[in-house]
Amino acid sequence: MMVSKNPDFGGRFHKSTLVIFMTILIIGFSRHLPLSYPELLNFSPVPAIFMISGTYLRGNLSWIAPMIGVVASDLLLNPNYGANFFESFMLITLFSYSLIFIIGKKLGENPEIKTLALGGLGAAIMFHLITCGFAWWVNPAYTKDLAGFIQAIIFGQPEFAPAYLFLKNTIISTVFFSVLLGWAFSLQIKFVSAKTPKPVHSNVKA
Repeated sequence: MMVSKNPDFGGRFHKSTLVIFMTILIIGFSRHLPLSYPELLNFSPVPAIFMISGTYLRGNLSWIAPMIGVVASDLLLNPNYGANFFESFMLITLFSYSLIFIIGKKLGENPEIKTLALGGLGAAIMFHLITCGFAWWVNPAYTKDLAGFIQAIIFGQPEFAPAYLFLKNTIISTVFFSVLLGWAFSLQIKFVSAKTPKPVHSNVKA
């Protein structure tokens, strides 16, 4: 049996596993809500989780945890929506999440709440434009002109919920969860900083 020479390996392994597991639960639960409450379509912490992961977490875990959460929840929930995981729209969605993760990286190590809110707003709008723009491009129900594009991003198809409902819920949830999660990480940073012993400076010269 192989034994790690790093005494902290077991603790870090269990901590990483717990982070991934909790992320999967949160993402899965939030994405299951619209099945029972259609008015909550796109009200989800997923974009905020990707952005905050890019802002505050480091290493492979920062993108592995939310990505596993999305993939696992898609595999479990997509049959309820009549969709397959490897459909092109799902790949565009993952691409959008990757861009939101990069936005999080650009916000700095410990951004202000206002910065997080603006980042969440920008991430939500970008997500909506990319996904609805892709639907406009591939869906024959939309005319391939400016009028069709506006219809796709604002109204959507008449037989489905309006696109502006998706945008409203995406903006509200992404800004809210970005601020909430960012505030929680800021408290943790302050707590860790307060517990870290400060270096002792001596006035004695050598």
